[in-house]
Amino acid sequence: MISFLIILHLVSAFFYGFGYKALLPVAIAVITTTVLDLFIEYFKSKEWIFPQSALISGLFIGGLLTQNLQWHVYVIAGIIAIISKHMIKISQKQIFNPANLGILLVSVVFGASHTWWISSPLILVLIFGIFMVWRLRRLDLTISFLISYYLIKSVIEISQGAQFSEIFYTILNGGVIYFFSMFMLIEPKTNPTRYRIAYGILVALLFILFHFFIPQHDIVLALAIGNVFVPFFNKLNFESKKSSTNL
Repeated sequence: MISFLIILHLVSAFFYGFGYKALLPVAIAVITTTVLDLFIEYFKSKEWIFPQSALISGLFIGGLLTQNLQWHVYVIAGIIAIISKHMIKISQKQIFNPANLGILLVSVVFGASHTWWISSPLILVLIFGIFMVWRLRRLDLTISFLISYYLIKSVIEISQGAQFSEIFYTILNGGVIYFFSMFMLIEPKTNPTRYRIAYGILVALLFILFHFFIPQHDIVLALAIGNVFVPFFNKLNFESKKSSTNL
């Protein structure tokens, strides 16, 4: 994951017109998340352990938020991410995707936009993303989200007079959607261990719903609300219980 995100940052910066200045916010976010998490973990365990998950959160924050924000916005997003990771838990399990929550809150409080510029190299997003989905065994989650999202979205657009060619073009160029479903949505600590297909459909429905009412926060808010339902999905049990009889 770390290697893939670094490559996506570099390719987006130097081959898609964002420039080396786009990497400065990434560095700020990464330093914030890794240093803060490093000291928190040392305070808890008295051991210096390099925080790989915090590095990933910083890479997400720097690559999803737009590049022209004031430096303190990236710092605050990083602090929120790490604090939520350690403090917002149910049964000792974190609830929210840390980077997503940090992005959502700075977007609401500071009006910070998130352009997901790291998803610009679509081919690399698909190659790396498919590998990550396979490696984490989250194909059911990603596929259920993508099918639900594009199916519902297509029906809505057709009812509004859109042509099939326009819908097909949107599907082929959905870099943000593919990055979201293959990198953010599948974060293993904040998605359910069971009923992942239902969870993927839920997040897709929330995404589409929020797009109509609060489009500036739609995708990150959908994931945050979806995270809240994860403990519920983990506790669901529709399996039939067979009663044993003594003969």
